Parts: sequence; structure tokens; C-alpha cells
Amino acid sequence: MPSESKLNDANDATYCDQCKSYTVIFDMVSSEYVCSSCGCVANDKFFNNESGPAFNAQSGFSDRSRTGLPESLAIHHKGLSTLIGLGDTDARGKALEPSQRLKMQRLRTWNNRSQLNDSISRNLEKALKFLNNFGDKLYLSQAVMESAAYIYRKAAVKKLAKGRSTLGLVGAALYAACRETATPKTISDVAAVCNLSSKDVMSHYKLILKELSLQMPVLHGPDYVTLISNRLNLSERTKREALKVYSEVQQNRISIGKNPRALAGAVIYLASQNCNEFLRQVEICQVADISTVSLRKRCKEIKSTLSI
Repeated sequence: MPSESKLNDANDATYCDQCKSYTVIFDMVSSEYVCSSCGCVANDKFFNNESGPAFNAQSGFSDRSRTGLPESLAIHHKGLSTLIGLGDTDARGKALEPSQRLKMQRLRTWNNRSQLNDSISRNLEKALKFLNNFGDKLYLSQAVMESAAYIYRKAAVKKLAKGRSTLGLVGAALYAACRETATPKTISDVAAVCNLSSKDVMSHYKLILKELSLQMPVLHGPDYVTLISNRLNLSERTKREALKVYSEVQQNRISIGKNPRALAGAVIYLASQNCNEFLRQVEICQVADISTVSLRKRCKEIKSTLSI
């Protein structure tokens, strides 16, 4: 039999089973419990969503007064619609008579029609299906999906979807949500998933920014360093060295007026040389979307200033 202390540790939401410490915290962006010491994601701990079915430690899910889907902007009816079941049986499980069966089928038809009774509702149903599909392919968290759905709903209410590509607006809403939540996704990633060109997604993105008056945070250099390093599958040692070099670049004011992607690429190239990790300049330029001339110029400036 396991001891009482071990059972208490297993039930404690702040206890990590990997490093045996009480350092588990809740990440608001990914909606997951993560250990701040070892970085392990706790799969056995779930966030209690208050908009879902009622739950407490004493009764569990015994209180069925609050049931159904949680409220979500990523669903066209926000999880609040009624649904007539497909089973042609009554409360006792007895089959309905033919006349009652036809009546229930007619009620189902009118129930579906009443939920999509205008062009905005029909467009939302189509667009939010695309949005959830693309969000799954990009591995976006639920918080980013809710933000993207909120942006698209605002665009639909302003009738920006009229006469325009639904896929383009969905891609623009996803990219805007990634920018708002500081999720490292580029416009090329979103365009590839939506099967559109980057130019098409960018034109819809500029339209959303203008019409909805959105203020997007600017990505800083360390964000680009992390993004490019992850895409190049660099070791953790090289990533930390690159971030260290970039902090020295900022302290010496080399980054003023420079392209942050070019600086991040140069810092990563120099860090890979310091850590004896082979990396070609062409690979960095392809991932960072810069030219080799810019990369070499930035490397020369950093070397002359920091004496690397």
C-alpha cells in the first residue's frame, strides 16, 4: 500500500512527478500545468474551466445541472445552441410512431435553419471550421484560437468578408492572433497552411489592421533568435549562447536601426561557431528570410564591436 505522504503528493497540483519538487505552475497561454524547474508538462492535471460542467472535489461531476459544451468563440453558435437528437425514441426508449418521427425530422430541419438565418451566421459557420482546422495544423493553443475567432467575428460584423476571400481573412485573423499573443509563427507558416500566397494573406492582414484599428506588439530580437534557432534544430547550448551574444549587442547599441532578423541570424551564426556546431550561412538566410550580404555585414559589425 502506498504511504499517505505519497498520495498527498500525487494529489497536490504543484507537485512534479519528474523532478520530485513543488514547482508546477499554470501557463495561461497554453492552458497547461508546467514544471518551472524541469519544464515537464503535467498531463494528469487539468484546468477547471468554469464555463463547462460543474465540478468540485467533493461531488466530482455528480452535479449535472450545468452540462454541455463550454462557451467558445471558435464555434459559430458559441456553444449555446440547442440540438435535437437523431435518435427516434422517447424518454423511455420506446420507438416513435411514423407520424411523430416525421414531425421530429421537420423540427430538426427548422432548428438548423433558424441557427443560420442570415449571411453573417452562414459565413461564420464556414470560416470558423477553417479556422479550427488551420489552428490544429499550426499547433496553436486554445487561447490563440479564441483570439483569432474574436478578430474574425469583429471583421464579419463590419462586413469585411463581403466580396473577399474567406480563406484570406481566416489566415489574416490567425496571423493577427499570433502577433497579439507573441506566438512565434510567420506569415509564411500561415499562408502555407491556408494554401494561399503570403502576399494574399498580408493584404487581408493590412485590411484587418486598418478597419479594426488593431495595435500589434512588435516582435523583438530575442523572439527572432528563439524562432530561428528552433527551426534550425540547434542545441540548447547554442540557443543560450546566441541569446547571451544578443544581449551584449543590445547593451552596445548595435541593434539600433538594424533589421532584427538579420541581427538574430548573425548572432546565431557566431554562437554556432563558438559552440563548435556546424551551420552554413545559406541555411540561416533561408530560415530568417534575409540575404547573405546582410548576414555578413551584421557579423562583421558584431565581431568588430564585441571582439568575438
